[in-house]
Amino acid sequence: MIELPPKSYVDTQILINAASGKIAESDWHRCARYLKETTRYCVSSLTLMELLAALARSDERYFEQHQKRLRILLAPSDNPEVFDFIPYFTAKVLGFQIERPSHLEDDFLGTVRLILSAPSKASLEGGFSPDFSPDKTARVRLDRLADEVDRMHLSYIAHMQRLREVEGNSVAPSDWVTSLLGFYGVTNASEDLKRRTFESLSASYEFEMSVRNFLRNGNFKIETHTSDLVDGQQLIYLCDSSTIFITDDSDFKNRVQNSPQASRIKSLSDILVCERQNAPLTS
Repeated sequence: MIELPPKSYVDTQILINAASGKIAESDWHRCARYLKETTRYCVSSLTLMELLAALARSDERYFEQHQKRLRILLAPSDNPEVFDFIPYFTAKVLGFQIERPSHLEDDFLGTVRLILSAPSKASLEGGFSPDFSPDKTARVRLDRLADEVDRMHLSYIAHMQRLREVEGNSVAPSDWVTSLLGFYGVTNASEDLKRRTFESLSASYEFEMSVRNFLRNGNFKIETHTSDLVDGQQLIYLCDSSTIFITDDSDFKNRVQNSPQASRIKSLSDILVCERQNAPLTS
């Protein structure tokens, strides 16, 4: 029986730190080479969304730095698999039925390559001729993405404020998974289906409950923790049992330590140890 190597995907913060020099260039090169040779390297659409939203909000003078982040993102593979937006990725992995709107972005890598070919940030909106297609004019409207992210954050803040007003806002696993299944139109689910679904998403559940617990602290400022929204969603990709998430943010492991999926959350140093020992990346 042929055993495929694990899939790997990287947290946004690692890419930012590698681009800024906080992570040594030699360490990132070793990590990228190891991921290319031993894993099926993938890109999270959430990571890409965060990188592009940051680019949209930045000044022209930082454009090359943002391009560098995108080059680092693609370093472990010229043509990685791109994980779809959460609802559709989850449905595909767990076998649920949900219609993917036709207007949603489906050429993530094409957008990245256009940005890498652009001479300036202003040219993204004004139009430019890509190196790989000089007879055409390309435009990339990142402002729309940034606006959508802003709306997501405002919606998240409002939702968390409502939860803060609800006494005893923790949710039992059975109620949590029943609500999730309802989103996919699954009613009267068997106990076996509920169990398997929860096991596939246990890290996401643990993370969400940790955030809800923080709400009990009156000093916890929701507005300064909107990153929790994407962080919690990043963990949903672990519903694919072959995936390993690479992050240096200790909050991920600390918050989901009760989930078996915590073993599939690795740090950059974990990767470098495997690379040095010529060992496979396992859970």
